[in-house]
Amino acid sequence: MPRPSTSPASVLDDLAPGALAGVRLVVSDLDGTLLSPDRTLPAGTGELVGELRAAGLTFVPASGRAYASQAELFSGVPLIETFIADNGAVLVENGDARATGTLDSTLVRELVGAVRDYARTHDRRSTAVVCGVEHAWVEIDGDLWDEALNYHPTLTRVDRLEDVTEPVIKVAIVDLESTEAVDRDVLRPLAERAQVTRSGTHWADVTALGVTKGQALRHVQARLGVGPDETAVFGDHLNDIEMFGEATHSFAVAHAQPEIAEVARHHLPDVAEPVQAVMRRILDDVAGAAQ
Repeated sequence: MPRPSTSPASVLDDLAPGALAGVRLVVSDLDGTLLSPDRTLPAGTGELVGELRAAGLTFVPASGRAYASQAELFSGVPLIETFIADNGAVLVENGDARATGTLDSTLVRELVGAVRDYARTHDRRSTAVVCGVEHAWVEIDGDLWDEALNYHPTLTRVDRLEDVTEPVIKVAIVDLESTEAVDRDVLRPLAERAQVTRSGTHWADVTALGVTKGQALRHVQARLGVGPDETAVFGDHLNDIEMFGEATHSFAVAHAQPEIAEVARHHLPDVAEPVQAVMRRILDDVAGAAQ
C-alpha cells in the first residue's frame, strides 16, 4: 500500500512560517532520502528543481553513487550543475568531475586482499569495488555484480583488483546481507589511515582521510558564498552525518539511522516524498519573503 501524501505544512508543523526563507542551497542524499523505494526519481522532482533554480536557489545531489549513476538519474533535469559523488570523493561542477582525494595504492592492495580473504573465510557474499573518478572495477559477477552495477554503471570486471593502475578515489565494499561484520572486523582497524563510512545496509566506503560529503559541501558553500544558515540538507544514513554539521537546516527522514536522527534539527514523518514536500515549503517561504 502506498504511503499517504502530505502537505508541506503537515511535514514542517514545527517551523514558523517563513523560517526557511533564507535558504539558498538545497543538498539531498539520494537512496533512502530523495529517491523512491524502487531507486527512481519521483515524478515532479525535476520540476521542483527547476522552480528552485528560477527562485535563485541551487540544488545539489549528494550520494555514495558514482557521478555516472547520478547523471543517469537526473538525465531529464538539465539544471543541475553540481554533484557530490562517491561520498565526497568526487565533486562535479559544470560537468567537470574531479577527485577530492585519492587512496594510497599500498592501502588499496591491502584492503582489497583483506576483503577478499574475509569473504572466503567467513563464507560471505561480499566483495570490494575499486573506484576511479570515471570507472569502477570488480572481480565478481552474478548478484554482487548486479548490486554494484546499480550504483556504478561504468563497472568493469577484472581478474585481480590489484592490477588496476588508475588513481583510486574510493574502495566500496558490498555485502548482500550486511556490511556490519566486515566493517567491524576489516575496515575499522583502518580508521587511522582512511575515512571509513557505512553508507547503507549493504555498503561501506573507504576514502582518503577527511574525504566526506561534508568536506565537499564546504567547498560548494565557499564557491557559492553560502553559509550554514542558508543551507538545507536531507539524509538518512551515516555517510550524511558530516553534511548535517554544515547546515543549520538539517532534515532526517523517518527511517534515518539513530546517529543521524540525533544530530538533525528537524525530523520528517513517514510520508510519501517528504524531501519534495520540504522543497515546496522552501519555495513558499522564499516567495513570501520576496513579496
